[in-house]
Amino acid sequence: SYPVSFALQWLGIAASVISLWFVSRIVPPSGHFSYNGTVTPYFDFALVNVAFLAFQTAALQSFERSIRDDQIFGTLESTFATPTGAHVIVLASALWAFTITSINVACYLAFGLIFGVHLDHANVGASLLLLALMIGATVPIGILSAAAVMVLKQGAPVQLLLNMASSILAGVLFPVSLLPHWLQVVSWLLPATHALNGIRGALQGATLAQLWPDVCWLVVVSAVLMPIALWAFDRAVQRAAYDGT
Repeated sequence: SYPVSFALQWLGIAASVISLWFVSRIVPPSGHFSYNGTVTPYFDFALVNVAFLAFQTAALQSFERSIRDDQIFGTLESTFATPTGAHVIVLASALWAFTITSINVACYLAFGLIFGVHLDHANVGASLLLLALMIGATVPIGILSAAAVMVLKQGAPVQLLLNMASSILAGVLFPVSLLPHWLQVVSWLLPATHALNGIRGALQGATLAQLWPDVCWLVVVSAVLMPIALWAFDRAVQRAAYDGT
């Protein structure tokens, strides 16, 4: 309904890519920017990280925003009055956010190709697997935030703090190896660190066997957090129904 909104998003993406390209002109290629120590341009490193971090932002914010919008517009009650289960409602509420994020990331990569990003050795299958695991590891946190909105009418600051921590500690604009050792330990605990490292490695041609440590960590985080998040959201719905809110 609002095509200008799409155009402005893509214009912003183009501006971001151009900015990264100019920064890369003053940052020399380095082995720190690659998965296996091969000398790699900074542009290849930063573009992939900035583009794919958008999926974490969508996973953390879209559930909370969707539930809060339904509360404000008065459509939440009618939605939960349908035979659709609470788990389906909350999971499906972010489908549009992930769809538009996928389009935006494709735009990042397309603009990047124009400015010379190297994707000719990309392992597409491994990249898609790491992306799915990245979403799976961060979606539960977004659902927990949506559960807080259901009961408290405002989201928990966890998703905001996690986004900020990932932007600084997950190796988005500079390699994790440059951080002090104790911050590297904190970085290792963040799902975004493993996801971006794995996606970047896959796009540089790494095999799934080489990416296995990152894959394992994301699988464990997803398997532990998802049942907890869905249980918490179900309990939040029951509490809101009991309170009549």
